[in-house]
Amino acid sequence: MAFFGRKRPLKIRTQFFLLTALISVAGLLLVSLASWKLIEDQLEARMARTAMAIARSVAQIPDVQRHVGRPGGSDVVQPIAEAIREETGVEFIVVFDMSDRRYSHPLPERIGLQAVGGDHGPVLERGEAYISRAIGSMGPSMRAIVPIVHEGRQVGGVSVGILLNDIDEALDRLVLSLLAMLLPGLAVSLAGSAFLAWNIKRSTWGLEPHEIARLLRERESMLDSIKEGIIAVDGEGRLTLINGAARRLLGVKEGALGEPVDAFIPNTRLPSVLKSGLAELDQEQNVLGARLMTNRIPLLHRGHVVGAIASFRDMTEMRRLAGEITGVRLYLEALRVQNHEFRNKLQAISGLIQLGEAARALDFIAETFSPASSPDAAVTRRIRNPAVGGILLGKLGRCRELAVTLEIDEESYCRDTKSLDSQALVVIIGNLLENAIEAVASLPSERRQVRFAIFDESKRILIAVSDRGEGIAPEAEGRLFEKGYSTKSGPLARGYGLYNVKNLVEACRGEISYHSVVGGGTEWIVNLPQTQEEVDGSARH
Repeated sequence: MAFFGRKRPLKIRTQFFLLTALISVAGLLLVSLASWKLIEDQLEARMARTAMAIARSVAQIPDVQRHVGRPGGSDVVQPIAEAIREETGVEFIVVFDMSDRRYSHPLPERIGLQAVGGDHGPVLERGEAYISRAIGSMGPSMRAIVPIVHEGRQVGGVSVGILLNDIDEALDRLVLSLLAMLLPGLAVSLAGSAFLAWNIKRSTWGLEPHEIARLLRERESMLDSIKEGIIAVDGEGRLTLINGAARRLLGVKEGALGEPVDAFIPNTRLPSVLKSGLAELDQEQNVLGARLMTNRIPLLHRGHVVGAIASFRDMTEMRRLAGEITGVRLYLEALRVQNHEFRNKLQAISGLIQLGEAARALDFIAETFSPASSPDAAVTRRIRNPAVGGILLGKLGRCRELAVTLEIDEESYCRDTKSLDSQALVVIIGNLLENAIEAVASLPSERRQVRFAIFDESKRILIAVSDRGEGIAPEAEGRLFEKGYSTKSGPLARGYGLYNVKNLVEACRGEISYHSVVGGGTEWIVNLPQTQEEVDGSARH
């Protein structure tokens, strides 16, 4: 009952129809009034010219000039004036002498009487020709008054008149004709208004203004409630949408909408997506010092790119969780390997004791548990980054299982840095080592060698991984970093390792290069900036 008695608002289609119809009718009325005034002025001017021409013609007739002012002159002048009046259709032609007595009139009984109207003064006193409006014996009229001159002397004047009622009647006929022509125009305007209202209704998917406003409010609320940042640009690269999360992550102020996206996000790739029309999914990106996981998708309409939308999320929390998961996995792998090796060593010790070789068993135990000679101990001493140390320990155990020698440079060093993502280091090192191990795992024992080095110096981290494998074929060199491309065959063919490594290196503003000799092995070099200031400087340049 809350809405009882409440008037429902007019639908947008009805509003547009009424508004456009009102504008059309008002416009036509204004045009009609202006046309009516113009026609009235032109009609009166044309009739005035006609009356003046007739008056001048009458004043030039010799018989009229000779008999005006003479006794019995009306007998000559009246037939001439009436013949001209009937021929031209004017209301009256009155010829008068200098004493203002009539010598012709449409009503013969008024001949010889004084003219009525009081507007003959200028022609009688000064001999002027002019147009006058006056009320005569036949009613209000417009008159053309001209002097009559005989032998150089003015003898009288002639007045040719058109009743104003006749002018009004002629004007009414013209207005009716004008309205008859305007009515079809009005009908077309109303039809156009109805079509425009229907088209606008269709363009808004049948939604009313309050429904559109409600949907916009709901959309803004939903976009602001999403944890991921979302931005959209039009086909010219201008910002058309940005939600609250994107504003917080990118530091974008109010008033950014409608501006080029490059002005607020210096190294955005949305303009590239607009040009290529290709989506870029799950891309890591460093934007204004923030590590983001970004998806960029072009917006298509009838096969043409009309804009692009990007969604992204801060990688800090994701990397922290991934780092914890990776750490647990690495430690589990290390424990599995150590458990396997410990069982093997226990079996060896047990065998020596059963053979009565107690002294050799003691020597074996002493050699096994000597920390100084253990590669694992070297990793523990030199590699202070837990994530990097964990992946190296795991790969050492895997190499022992595969009978592959993994040599770690004695000068290797990596501190527990906070400015470079440890998870990115784990992925880069893990993929490069895994590729090197797989490259030599099936080769003769003397070639099952992998070398690794990491140096943390000069505000940069240098990583070097080399193997003695078969090298990279020349035809594969141009496609190594393509997503899904792999030089391996069988279940090992994945094609994502080097693709991910390259994306991570670029996200860190680093560089990756390699040198390969067919049949002689491959060496990979990764150069990463160590401090956040270095990363930001690289992004600006």
